[in-house]
Amino acid sequence: MVLFHRAHWRDYKNDQVRIMMNLTTLTHRDALRLNARFTSREEAIHALTQRLAALGKISSTEQFLEEVYRRESLGPTALGEGLAVPHGKTAAVKEAAFAVATLSEPLQWEGVDGPEAVDLVVLLAIPPNEAGTMHMQLLTALTTRLADDEIRARIQSATTPDELLSALDDKGGTQPSASFSNAPTIVCVTACPAGIAHTYMAAEYLEKAGRKLGVNVYVEKQGANGIEGRLTADQLNSAT
Repeated sequence: MVLFHRAHWRDYKNDQVRIMMNLTTLTHRDALRLNARFTSREEAIHALTQRLAALGKISSTEQFLEEVYRRESLGPTALGEGLAVPHGKTAAVKEAAFAVATLSEPLQWEGVDGPEAVDLVVLLAIPPNEAGTMHMQLLTALTTRLADDEIRARIQSATTPDELLSALDDKGGTQPSASFSNAPTIVCVTACPAGIAHTYMAAEYLEKAGRKLGVNVYVEKQGANGIEGRLTADQLNSAT
């Protein structure tokens, strides 16, 4: 029997409100590169940064790129499934935004288990002091949505900017966290330096795996919007 924990149902409803927001307010057709060909990770990051700068989202490309590469040095931003999400959180960002490139030829990008092939790059530009704002909620909704296999496939196969924008606004198959009676319980905390990409995508992957395996998975996200889905005493006590 599958039940929905009240707190997780509330979180689910909040997530659905976010998903209903128009993600395309944080990007533009001119920030999208379809079937692009780059020779290196650096070339891809630089090209997308230039797109955001041209749209007035970044005040200093040099400062932003410095922060993106600093973040790259802290840990891999290739997240599997052909996806890389480089990002920079700096005062050089005037307003939260993102740029997207689908690649005609995969690039090798550093992942958790070493270099991996990437054919979808999403560059996030994150202001340092917008925790909890609608813009930051939209960015976290974007990273959660990128964990959806169907949405990601639509983005990767888009042949026009309008198709890609439509894919971004797809609600996908997001489901509330399920509670399985008489099943093991696992509690997790996700976090990362910027509190965006890894924090929310990892949480989505963990919850998806729990639903697939029939295991209770509760994830506390310590991200750019503060602590979400805070673990309760009951959840901690029931952990296997």
